Formats: sequence, C-alpha cells, structure tokens
Amino acid sequence: MKTKSQSRAGYYFVVPTVILFCVFLIYPMLNSFRLSLYSWNIMEPMQFVAFDNFKTLLQDQEFLSSWGRTLQYTLTSVALLLVISFVFALMLDSRMLKARNMFQAIYFIPVVLVTPAVGVVWKLMFQTTGILNAGIFAPLFGATVPWLESKNVALYSIMMVQLWISAGYYMVMFIAGLQGIPEEYYESAVIDGASWSKRLFAITIPLLKPVFLLVFVTSVLFTFGQFALPYTISQGGPNYSTELLTLFVYRNAFKYLKVGYASTASIFYFLTMIVFSIMQIRLFSDKKR
Repeated sequence: MKTKSQSRAGYYFVVPTVILFCVFLIYPMLNSFRLSLYSWNIMEPMQFVAFDNFKTLLQDQEFLSSWGRTLQYTLTSVALLLVISFVFALMLDSRMLKARNMFQAIYFIPVVLVTPAVGVVWKLMFQTTGILNAGIFAPLFGATVPWLESKNVALYSIMMVQLWISAGYYMVMFIAGLQGIPEEYYESAVIDGASWSKRLFAITIPLLKPVFLLVFVTSVLFTFGQFALPYTISQGGPNYSTELLTLFVYRNAFKYLKVGYASTASIFYFLTMIVFSIMQIRLFSDKKR
C-alpha cells in the first residue's frame, strides 16, 4: 500500500515536467489561436479581425501551394523511407554479410549529424561547381544537373537529403524487428521448400507490420514538420518551388511581420497533424483488433 506522502512525492516529480509542457507547448499553441484573430505586425497595436485571416488564407494560392507541396514532400519521402530503410535492414541483418556491425554504424552516422550543417554541406555539393556536378555528372555524362536551379528538380533534391539523413534511423528499427522474429519460422519454411521471396512475404513482412506502422508514424511527424533542410538548402526557392508549410509560416511571421496571418497558417498545420494522428491511431487500433 502506498502512503499519502509517497503519492504526494510522485506529484512533486511530475510537476516540473507539466510546468515546462504548459509553458513551452500548451501556452504557445493557445496563443497562436488568439493571435490568428488579430492583424499584427509587431510595430503597431493589434487589430481584431475575427476570422478574416482564415478567409484570406483559404484564398491564398501561395498557402494552398505550400500546403499541397508539403503533403507531396511528406508522402513521397515517407514511402521511399519505408522501402529504402527496409531494404537496407534486410541486407545488413544478413548473417552472410561480414562486418555488418560496421556497415550498420556507417549508415547510421547521418542520423547523429546536425541537420542545418548537413543542409549547408549538401547545398555546396548541389552547386554547379560542387562535387556532384563537377566531380561526377560533368566528367561522366558531359552535363550537369540543375539540383537547386530547376523548379522541377529542387524539391526532389531536398527529398534525397531527407532520405540520406533519416534512412539509417529507421533501418535500425527494422533490424530490431527482424532480430525479434524467431529463427524457427524460417527453418520450418525452408524445410517446406519455401523460396526466399515466399519467406519474405509470408513471414517477414507480416510479422513486421507493427514496425512498419511505427516507422510510418514517426517519419510522417518528422517529415511534415521539416524546416531546417529546405531553409538551409534552398530557402524555399527557386520561385517558392520548395517552400513547405513551415517555411510559409516563417516567411510571413519573421520576414513580412504578419504575425496573425502566420499564426492562422500554423493552425492549419496543427489541424493537418491532427488528421494524420487520427489516421495513425486508427491504424494501430485496427492492428490490435
């Protein structure tokens, strides 16, 4: 039986975390809702405009484009992350591979690097005189790739960096899942004459469904809120072709000083994340059933 003093001590340990959570998460979120009802440029007094910011935002083609672009960036990156990290996990979990621990460590290195620093380095590599064009494509193919100059290529260039940074992290998740599958399942399948592909689709993938769901959830949350990579690599260019929703909020809040308008855009960002979260909760619920 716990005494009252022991129960009280538990609350004392929880209180600092609750305070920090309220100060740095709950209050800013509620304040964003409040600011969205005002027109404010920091320099002048706030003017109450009710829901005018919401009406203007829904008619703003730049916002709608950035929102759609963010969905494209997120869904494409997550789909590729699922495939690439799973394939890497299959390769590096093989007992036939020598020094697999060393390769796992090498593939995990990008995960621990600072994202803004990674963005700056890749921006230099993407330049016409960078290692990708001057060192690889120009000598081998006689042409250069407009990694950041073309509106059709720039977003996918940032996606490539996103995959390079994140694949190692999710690869480790898949490796942990693979190592949790009993070896007896594979031995029985081999005795029954099952090929490698049949073992993959009949044993490995079905038993890794919880891991796939976990990777999907975490990668959606991380990718949808990505700011550092597009900001350091392209700052939304060329011609806003790589401006994600986070950059749209940043540009309106800190460049144009349209704080109320930016707060309104952040609310749509929040609502989109809520929709993703509900979808993910339902996926987990269906899995438990």
